[in-house]
Amino acid sequence: MKTNDLGNQSGSRPANALGSPNGAAPPPDDNAVKAVIAGLRAALGKAGTLAGAGLSEAVEAPARSLTRRAAESAVAAPRQLAKETALARALSERSGSPVLGSTAATALAAKVARRFGPAKFLARRTPMWVLAAAGPALYASISRGAEEISMVASHLALRTQAAGMQPDPERVRRAAVQLLSGATVDTGAEPRHGPLVVAWLTRAVKAALPFGASVATRDPASLAAAAATVPPAVLARADEVD
Repeated sequence: MKTNDLGNQSGSRPANALGSPNGAAPPPDDNAVKAVIAGLRAALGKAGTLAGAGLSEAVEAPARSLTRRAAESAVAAPRQLAKETALARALSERSGSPVLGSTAATALAAKVARRFGPAKFLARRTPMWVLAAAGPALYASISRGAEEISMVASHLALRTQAAGMQPDPERVRRAAVQLLSGATVDTGAEPRHGPLVVAWLTRAVKAALPFGASVATRDPASLAAAAATVPPAVLARADEVD
């Protein structure tokens, strides 16, 4: 039987495959996204820097909640991204998140960039550096992060199902976070969410700049290739693995 470009058999689907027929991702949870932003602002107000344990602690719980919601939804009704090529294509598409940047956020970013220069501006880990990214660009970047978790989790879940096992939502979530963070995949260890949130924040700041790029997934082909190498057995429920 032929397969389509999304990695599924034409005209049929395994009984345990719950891929979304239209491939559309559910919108990120608005309150979960705002909770991550609130954690960032609270931490920066106290520490005044992007470095240190304070930031990680402030965003860890809300970011875990955000990624858990995204992964659980993907495992329950995964997008049709079983093939590596389909995942890479989906990751390279433009985000469906809100439009980037507000006039105030962009003006603030431009002002600070003119004062310090683009390179120094992006390297400075200060509250001003962060405030330049606050607003729609930051919301869009974190929302895109949730979409990325959903897409990678869908791919992992479908590959696990194709191997004849049921995916464990928590193991799938951990693997997705680790893949997007560039960390070694270990589904038995809880990943740190701080580095991932900082990456989303950095992406938002760059997107808010007049000379910056839009919010997009970094190197989607490499991310998809890495996801395709994760063994289904490490993603399956414990009671299904010998």
